[in-house]
Amino acid sequence: FIGILLITMTSCSSKNDFEKGKQQLENQGYTSITNTNWKSFCCSEKDNFSTGFEAIDKEGRKVEGCICSGVLKGITIRFK
Repeated sequence: FIGILLITMTSCSSKNDFEKGKQQLENQGYTSITNTNWKSFCCSEKDNFSTGFEAIDKEGRKVEGCICSGVLKGITIRFK
């Protein structure tokens, strides 16, 4: 059980989750998506990782937010 938990935790790195979130944002039309690293107070207490991002939306406006994730949970994208 501990081995499975360790594998799950290490496979949920924020870098890996950023790439998944970036792909979702690109699919929704966002461009110039950059990783702004760890973002405090952006995700819920149920999330283990919080990776900030900046992007350009379809209208050409700069947006900010974070990609949240947790062990045994998918990712959530939150906007400021």
